[in-house]
Parts: sequence; structure tokens; C-alpha cells
Amino acid sequence: MDKVRVLFLPTVDAGNVNAQSLNVREITLRLDPEQFLTTLWYEAQPDPRLLNRPAIRLERLPRHGRTLRILKEMMSGYHIIAYIDYSPASYAFLHLPRFLRGRTKSVLHLEAPSAQMVKASRTLRFLYDGIFPRCDVYTGITEFVASDVQKSIGKKASHLLPVGVDTNLFTPPQSRSNAAPVVLFAGTLIERKGPQLVLDAAERFPHVEFHLVGASREGFGEFLQRRIAVSGLSNVKLDGPRSQLELVQIMRASDIFMLPSRLEGMPKVTLEAAATGLPSIVFRDYETPSVVDGITGFQVKTTEEMIQALDKLLSDSPLRQSMGQAARKHVESFSWDIVSQQWQGAYLKIAASRKP
Repeated sequence: MDKVRVLFLPTVDAGNVNAQSLNVREITLRLDPEQFLTTLWYEAQPDPRLLNRPAIRLERLPRHGRTLRILKEMMSGYHIIAYIDYSPASYAFLHLPRFLRGRTKSVLHLEAPSAQMVKASRTLRFLYDGIFPRCDVYTGITEFVASDVQKSIGKKASHLLPVGVDTNLFTPPQSRSNAAPVVLFAGTLIERKGPQLVLDAAERFPHVEFHLVGASREGFGEFLQRRIAVSGLSNVKLDGPRSQLELVQIMRASDIFMLPSRLEGMPKVTLEAAATGLPSIVFRDYETPSVVDGITGFQVKTTEEMIQALDKLLSDSPLRQSMGQAARKHVESFSWDIVSQQWQGAYLKIAASRKP
């Protein structure tokens, strides 16, 4: 068959640290140029790794009329439109008569449980309800997410496609020699991600340093800053958003990774933390395969269990080291060089399954 033409919807700007943008760039860079032709969007400056690459086409989004521009591109006869999002363009495309969409397969990558929509805005809920049931193909980031969505909404994932990590970029330091352990949180500063629980831990362990990396949303960063000031938490630092290269250095300078979010799929940051040799503490709610309980870190049921697991790691340097080494070994199977081949195989099957 001819080369598979794929349109990815997330933008791929160099400074974009959104997980979907990062995933799309890593996947595209590894798709076989003899089998795929890929189109990517950018707003200002694309990731330089994508420039002048065979079989990669970069399209700049206009300042005005973006929905129409994206919709026009979606109707250009692609085999696959990947990473369908909850946008007006996706809504409009999926509500077109089938003959106008042609044989294009719309692929929705399920990356979180259905509960993600519980507190969604009216607009997002409207888009979600109009887009989700109309896609042609569904993939799941983990077995838990795929099973959850099938039970709650009745859509079955045809492929399990995990995300990966660049194990050549995210690497452990030669050694870790902090006088006192450093605990790291990385993620968007919103209530759902649980950074307020990191502050709870900082109050319990005043002689331990806590760093929170990530952009603030909905004013939650200001809320955390006020609480830090009122509680006198001199052991907490809000580092703000950081680039991938900066995050690598911060992880290498840390000792423990803590993610108190209860609503995730396979958190990309837990793969990155593992690749840099950090043991992680996460909630068991979403059963992420990126953390092996008792081996590469801990999966806990309650907030108190999370504090207990943190206490255990803080007080046991050899345990931190052994779990960190196990984490690095475990995450090698999630290297993008390996994971991208799963995506490539799935896309070839999806393209081949198009009905005439």
C-alpha cells in the first residue's frame, strides 16, 4: 500500500511541555519514513528536531480562523487523524456526513479514566459528548484505563499503546549526595494533581526539602504560595514550569518523586523520574505500570499510607538507592525506541483496516 498519511492534532512547538505534544514528537521522529507521511501543527517555533526531516510536514497555525484551517486539513484525505482532541474542529469533522470524511480513521487515544470529566466545564462536556462516541478507533494507555472506559462508556480499545520516555535524555546522576533528601513533585499545579498534599508532607517533615515543578492553573499556584507563607514552610520551593532539559537536571538533583494525584493514566513524569533513578510514590487508584509497588517505589491506597511510604524512603538511604536502580531497569522497557514500534504497528493495522 502507499505510505500511510497521518495528521496529528497536538501542536509541536519547541517550548511546549504538554505531555501529548511531547508524545507526538517522540512518536513522529521514530515512524519509518518509508511507510509514513506525517503532518504536524505548530504555533510559533517547531521542535528543531522535526525540521528538514523526510516524511514530516510542518504546518503553522494561523492566528485567526484556526478551526476552519484545521477542519480543512482534516478533510484532506488522511489515512489517520491521530490524537483526536475535544476541540471545535474535531467536533465539526466528526459531525460531517461520512462521505465527506472519506475513509479517514479518527483515532482517540484514551489516556485517563472516564472520571476526568466529572467536574468538566459545560463547553468541554458538550465537546466531549459530541466527539467521544463518534471516533472510529480507540486506544488505551493502560489496561486499567481501557477497562474503565469500556465499563463506563461502552467503547472498547482496539490497541494498548503506552507512552514512553527518552532513556538517553533522562539518565541517573553518577551519585546522589544531598545532605538531606529532596522530594520532588512535577505536574500542573491544580487541585486534582494533589500538590496541596505535598505541602502536608512538608509540614510533617520540616527538615526535608520539597520542590514543586509545573505551571499553575486556575490560580492554584497562588493558593499554594499563600499557604506556604502562612504556614512558614521554608522547606518548600515552587519552581514554576521548566523545560525538559531543566526537568532532567532537577530530577537528577532529587531523591524521591511524589505524585499525589488520584486521576491519571500512566503519568509521563513517573517514567521520567524512574529513568533518572528516582523511586516514586503514587496512588493505586489508576494502577499505573510505571511504578512497581515495593520494587521501584510504592503504590498506596490512602494519604496516610503515602506519608508512611515517604517516611520509609526518607529514613532509608539504601532503600532509596535500590528502588531507584530497579526503577531505571524497569523503565528501559518503556524507552520510546521500543514503545514507538508499538504505535507504528498499530497505525499500520488501523490504516489497513479502512473499509473501501
